[in-house]
Amino acid sequence: MLFGILNRMIFWELLRVFLLCLTGLTGLFLIGGIIQQATQFGVGGQQLLRIIPLLIPNSLPYTIPATMLFATCVVYGRLAHDNEAIALKAAGVDPLTLIRPAFLLGLITAAITAGLEYRVIPRAQVALMSEPLRDPEETLYTLLKRERFIRITNVDLPYVLYVRDVQDRRLLDVVVKRKTKKTDSSLPETFEYVARTREAVLKIDSANNLLTVDSNDWIVTGDKARIDSQDNKPFEIALPDHLRKDKFNALLFDRSQTLDWDALPDRAGHFNALADDALRIRWVLQEAKPGRQLTLAEQEEIAKEYGLKPGQIPLAPQERELQVVHYDGVAKFHRRTSRTMMFEYHSRPALALGCLLFGLVGCPIGLWASRADYLSLFVICWLPAVIIYYPLVMAGGGMARDGKMPMGLGIWTANIVAAIAGILLMWRLIRR
Repeated sequence: MLFGILNRMIFWELLRVFLLCLTGLTGLFLIGGIIQQATQFGVGGQQLLRIIPLLIPNSLPYTIPATMLFATCVVYGRLAHDNEAIALKAAGVDPLTLIRPAFLLGLITAAITAGLEYRVIPRAQVALMSEPLRDPEETLYTLLKRERFIRITNVDLPYVLYVRDVQDRRLLDVVVKRKTKKTDSSLPETFEYVARTREAVLKIDSANNLLTVDSNDWIVTGDKARIDSQDNKPFEIALPDHLRKDKFNALLFDRSQTLDWDALPDRAGHFNALADDALRIRWVLQEAKPGRQLTLAEQEEIAKEYGLKPGQIPLAPQERELQVVHYDGVAKFHRRTSRTMMFEYHSRPALALGCLLFGLVGCPIGLWASRADYLSLFVICWLPAVIIYYPLVMAGGGMARDGKMPMGLGIWTANIVAAIAGILLMWRLIRR
């Protein structure tokens, strides 16, 4: 029989251990994810409770393969330790028959992981990033309670807001500093003005994307014109980009984790096209009368010939040289973003297949280990993964993203090694 009583018993034992271990490991990952979200975005309280269901799908592609490896090692290790494997062999049971439940569970977990990677995880990632937008005021208060300051750098004249303490919705001993716009990056940081107050409250104007720091006893030092015009009015500061609804889609545009799997190649092609355009403009600037001042007529002629706007071609040779460096950096950025999209495109199915491969590797390891204690099995099954598999995943993926090796080879090397190891282990198991 293809899947008889023996196979069903092993399968249900595998499933029981797998689910128990998956629950514990996913819980550990959740703790790390909650800490990261609280640190990065300043979410807390009710917001943390809302994001916990969104963090679970993100952790499963990493916990499922590890859990699959552990479950197969435990179940088949106990099978060998209790001499049940020897009894089955003496009864003439084919060793491959014992592997069928692990193969079936590996296929199921691989399919579930692939389904999560295809659409569920990207949608959860989008919802996770949009969580601070639901209550930006609460997000900022939580961030100030923990960090005691906020830097807002997405405007021409950035601000820094410091507080001594936060009590309920009151900011105590507030300092608002508006930085002076630098003309030279080597110059030290200076401030146009510094405003202080004993107590203030935050108010969010989402319609106008403004953060208002309201108080009636401001003391402002700095630029006299600014001091005279302030007259204890609330300070209005531009909201950070991650708290602006009109900037949200732009923030998601170059994030590969928020895209459905089938949308990744098109987005990669888009960034490749942007890189090609930047390289074309760089070439035009390099060939446009090097070392010589252009006339307006020459500027118009070159722009028309290559389909550019006249403003993209500076008249002065020094400015053209600076633009060449700029477009070279733009091209590299877009090319790397494109490779990141393709990295995500290949890595998602690779992670899913890892569930099956880990299961097939764990079966012979568990039978050979012939142990029933969980600690020894944990060390035995995790040692090859930590020493070989995951270093290959990180090194190959990093080199593929940097363009130092073909994308497919860099990402799939770890799975190829795991597949070869699984085949060799199975072959030796059958021979024995």
